[in-house]
Amino acid sequence: MAPDKIATEIRLAEPTDLDRISAFLPELGGPSFNERHPGKTAQDFYRWKYFANPLGNAIVGIAVAGEVVVSLVAAVPKRIWVSGNTVPSYELGDFLTNGNYRGKGLFSQLIELVCGEAAAKGAPLVYVRPNDVSFPILAGRLSFYEAQRLCARRFVVPSFALANATGIPAPLLRGTGMDWLLRVGCIPGVRTGSLTVVPIQRFGVETDRLWEKAAAGYDFALVRDSHFLNWRFTDSPTPYKMWLALRKDQAVGFVVASTSEAVSTAHIVDLFAESGDKETVEALLATSIDSLLRRGFRTVHTWTVHGPAQSAAQDRMQSALPFRRKRPLHLAFRILRPQDIALPLPSQKWHFTLGDSDGA
Repeated sequence: MAPDKIATEIRLAEPTDLDRISAFLPELGGPSFNERHPGKTAQDFYRWKYFANPLGNAIVGIAVAGEVVVSLVAAVPKRIWVSGNTVPSYELGDFLTNGNYRGKGLFSQLIELVCGEAAAKGAPLVYVRPNDVSFPILAGRLSFYEAQRLCARRFVVPSFALANATGIPAPLLRGTGMDWLLRVGCIPGVRTGSLTVVPIQRFGVETDRLWEKAAAGYDFALVRDSHFLNWRFTDSPTPYKMWLALRKDQAVGFVVASTSEAVSTAHIVDLFAESGDKETVEALLATSIDSLLRRGFRTVHTWTVHGPAQSAAQDRMQSALPFRRKRPLHLAFRILRPQDIALPLPSQKWHFTLGDSDGA
């Protein structure tokens, strides 16, 4: 039956909808989506994402036609530290509409449904990292505004990049020393001394103490306590590598990385320390990027807030991952309950990383 002949129901999803959601959404992840849940299923991934968050279940709006999901918008609960206060919020994402059902207003209806439910649950705002297709719709018709811009950055092993561009064998190019020169010029050397960087499997109370101490140095950041960090990284079906920096046996920072073997790409997903602690940031970057390059990954990606560095982490990542996307990425917000949040939001002292969005 033609799509325009099938009745479409707009509603909030329940856990019983997980199978049909899991059959619909993997298209978003592309051919490498299976790397997000090795040894597990898409159902496992979305069960974790939507129904295992310690802050509560996600709000998932779906359009169903003939028992099949044809459009979806999800909102995952997060907590944001804004100007010294913690406020509940939701991250919007997983925007997808079946090609046969586009142009019917389903996306806008689902945004309104999900935002209305988020407001009813007490969230004063929602945020999203939209692509260039959805951002004009969100900003033009759905009351979102661009609160910040992000810069996509990367470190590229030059011998592989030039080999792809010129056909000259990578080992021959590597023999010129170009890889070593770029690496030494961009990435801090691995240092010893007052700091120790160790791999970890889970986040403990030491990261709670780190968050309590470091939060004061930021005007805007997602709350990074151990409950959130373990859900986001340790308990996720996606495998992550995590390192903790210690100074005099006290946690002073951490870094999280993810990898994609299929495309030989790695990501610095999160890097957190006190806003002015350059030594810790350099040690974490040196350890994590050195580990990734030794494992053979050819590019390392991350995000920073667009413009001048607002913290030691952003400053050092701008240096360590020097190649950037010319067009900045959008970070859009919609205020749901202006009576519950001080406006305008701060424009400086932000900490926002790739892991604060769910794409890696």
